[in-house]
Amino acid sequence: MKALKYILYSLLVLFIASCGGNPLDVDVSGIQLSPVSIKRLDKDVFEMDTNSIETATKKLEEKYGDFYALYISRIVNNGGIADSAYDYRIKQFITDRDMLEAYADCKKVDAQLPAMEQEFTQAFKRFKYHFPSKTTPEVIYMMTGFNYPSMYVDSTLAIGLEMYLGADNKFYHMLSIPRYKSMFMNTYNIVPDAIRVWMMNEFPYNMNKSDFLSEIIYTGKVMYLTDALLPTVSDTLKIQYTSAQMDYCTQNEYNVWSYFVAQKVLYTTNQADIMKYTADGPFTSALSKESAPRIGYWLGWQIVRQFMKNNPETTLEQLMAMEDAQLILSQSKYKPKK
Repeated sequence: MKALKYILYSLLVLFIASCGGNPLDVDVSGIQLSPVSIKRLDKDVFEMDTNSIETATKKLEEKYGDFYALYISRIVNNGGIADSAYDYRIKQFITDRDMLEAYADCKKVDAQLPAMEQEFTQAFKRFKYHFPSKTTPEVIYMMTGFNYPSMYVDSTLAIGLEMYLGADNKFYHMLSIPRYKSMFMNTYNIVPDAIRVWMMNEFPYNMNKSDFLSEIIYTGKVMYLTDALLPTVSDTLKIQYTSAQMDYCTQNEYNVWSYFVAQKVLYTTNQADIMKYTADGPFTSALSKESAPRIGYWLGWQIVRQFMKNNPETTLEQLMAMEDAQLILSQSKYKPKK
């Protein structure tokens, strides 16, 4: 049933986007790129032959290359493959009662896999459309012991499935994960989360200043890339907002921007002040409990959107190379309506 809902949801957003004439929804039918086939490291690890760890490990190293060694040493924190305790630790990890139960939940995404692979394939084609000289990563699903949701390393986009089991999953209660986080820990968020993490690593911070404006403009650029790669995905999923939080932003855009200007925070380099408007949480602490969290990033996103609207000749490559946040703000002619 969940798989059917996921597929129906994907079809719905595609239909809505086709009716809206989104300029970022480009034709990628001519882009030559092999369909994404997601590798299941979670299955390969949890279903390995524990009577022959050495043989199983060699197969995993052949299939996943250097990423498997990194997975063992850094992600599940089990020392290293060459560690004398490796056999014992990997057995302990994959036979742990809680990990086995979480893995059983992870296997429930199997039916959704084709739809997710299609989403990634389309996103990768759009990336090649805008950045033809760059390469796309391989996608791996894994179990991390509740350590990581998504990460990008060595041309691998790796996703911890146990971090997307649904808001009411018992492990999130056991781990005391706050509700404002767990409400987004579901399969709908897998692709947008992964794409956003990939873009932040593909295009690291390059602004020429470290003030508040530069911080939110940089994030706005990353979010605009997410727009370009996932033009049919809702804004609420891209930024992890509820519909009520998104409504707050759109209804209070003028007031929030005016507040930033009046408080003279745009050019502050004080990290404590910047965090007031960008830190994750149930709301933006410097505003009100009714506000959306990370509202500074949302505003940066709107500025970049306005900049690209007013400068349609600017390519995404040119946008990501821009280092001057003040120039982007000025040329955006950003002025939210009352």
